Amino acid sequence: MKNTLVYFSSCALNSAGTPDPFMLQELPWLLSHFDRVVICSYYGVAEITDPRPQTIQVATPAHGAWRARLRAPFSRLFWQALIRLAKDRKLTPVNALRLLLFTLRGYKLYYWTRAVLRKDEHVTFYSLWMSYDGFAAALCKQKRPDALALARGHAFDIDRARDPLNPYYMKRFMVNTLDGVYPISEDAKCKLLDCVPVPQEKLHVLAMGSIGEIADARFGPPLYDTGVFHIVSCSAVIAIKQLPLLIDALAAWPQKSRVSWLHIGGGAEEEAVRTYAAQKLGSLPHVQWEITGNVAREQVAALYASRPFDVFVNTSRSEGVPVSIMEAMRAGLPVVAPRVGGIPEIVDDSFGRLYDPQGGFVAVRDALLILSQLPREDALAMRSAAQTCWNQHWRSEALLETLFPQAVKE
Repeated sequence: MKNTLVYFSSCALNSAGTPDPFMLQELPWLLSHFDRVVICSYYGVAEITDPRPQTIQVATPAHGAWRARLRAPFSRLFWQALIRLAKDRKLTPVNALRLLLFTLRGYKLYYWTRAVLRKDEHVTFYSLWMSYDGFAAALCKQKRPDALALARGHAFDIDRARDPLNPYYMKRFMVNTLDGVYPISEDAKCKLLDCVPVPQEKLHVLAMGSIGEIADARFGPPLYDTGVFHIVSCSAVIAIKQLPLLIDALAAWPQKSRVSWLHIGGGAEEEAVRTYAAQKLGSLPHVQWEITGNVAREQVAALYASRPFDVFVNTSRSEGVPVSIMEAMRAGLPVVAPRVGGIPEIVDDSFGRLYDPQGGFVAVRDALLILSQLPREDALAMRSAAQTCWNQHWRSEALLETLFPQAVKE
């Protein structure tokens, strides 16, 4: 009997068919441990055989969307959630419409999945999020009780602070129906439990991790030993990442010390951030800066390999457990990051510095200055500690073995 995995993710690919980095990270391992891998996303469903697809052509099985439209408004689960909203005095036309849309999307993924599954296969339903994709996985589990059904929980999908309707988005049905629920951090676990009680035997904290072979790089001397402190950051250039905060920190950098900053990534705020950096840093001869724009994940690893930076910095306003920090750890980079979300669970004093986000750009600058003044031996020890921590705790392949032990055995 074939072992089939159905990978649910609302953002598995975009409208052009470009795969999501989270999926690409796990896809090679999934393809090597399951006979068949099917993805189900907002745009449709597809069977995947290429571990590194450039684009994915999806199908939308006939009548799936129409069946969802007919089912969702009359779903018992939908009406139960409406009643809860009414009891909590949160039932408004907008909230009712949002709940209906959530229900509709979940049922659509469910019907699309049913259309491509075969009766003669053993199925594992795996949802990357506890949004409507997790709802679809739970509906599939209800239909096929013999299947294994798991879902991860991150931030937007479980945090009532990000979306006050999260407790009403079928969370009780999910946790009661799924076989396992896997928040990616202790912080995410607390957010999930604030939404819904979860049976203890189903609740497991398990990070996403980052992909790669066991790291064993050999480091040369810190680059700032030659007089320049090299900083790198990596993220989408969007408001929540707060790159102007880092720019302000560099604008306040002591003139007697030279510093270079490279940001890897692009996004909606890229033009505005470039303009702000030019205004704040353009006249400072001791500060160099560059923003790459969008780059592929493979290019990020190549940059880390070819340009051994002195420190990785994160300035986000909110985070789960950032894969970007894990990738920097694998490259042997010390880390400066805010004490928010799940970051304190992966960064400690052995290889990094956490700063108080209330301290603003001064806190960022001061944390970076501490690392820039380290003796060579201490800097090299931090690099080694970063890689050791990644090897032991944040390697994606090892974490997937924990998530799918039955696939490893088979």
